[in-house]
Amino acid sequence: MEDSEKPGSVFDRFELWKEYEGVAMHFNDLIIKLRSQSLGGVAAIATLAAVVAKNDTTAELRWGLLVGAFAFLSVFWLAVWILDMRYYNRLLAGAVDALLTIESESSRFVDRIDLSTKIEARVKSGKVSGNANRNIFYGLVLLALLAGLAISICKLHADIG
Repeated sequence: MEDSEKPGSVFDRFELWKEYEGVAMHFNDLIIKLRSQSLGGVAAIATLAAVVAKNDTTAELRWGLLVGAFAFLSVFWLAVWILDMRYYNRLLAGAVDALLTIESESSRFVDRIDLSTKIEARVKSGKVSGNANRNIFYGLVLLALLAGLAISICKLHADIG
């Protein structure tokens, strides 16, 4: 009997799986915080810009301020998307890959460790992929920001001209 097939190895493999699951949950938590806090920040800055613009200001200053705010927020939102998709999401995907490997090998030692396998199967069973869902989330917010930018530019040009 190989060392990896001894009864104590089942416990060690499970402990390793728990550690990997903790790492995956940590990355997932970071991503959720990044998205929710960024969305809250965008909403707060947009609201602040609108309140400042409503004060006794000239139309040119008001729309110029809103153009700047929406342009800044659009770039900020794109930066958050890049950070999420090009860094944090890859960390999470790597952790899940490691979990899937442990789970696929677990059938030799215990009935089956398959939490991440079932989660991955459920995500893949949807009509829209996980990346598409994330892109829809980021795209809708970016679309709203760009609409605000376009309206502000049009109003600014109307007031100047």
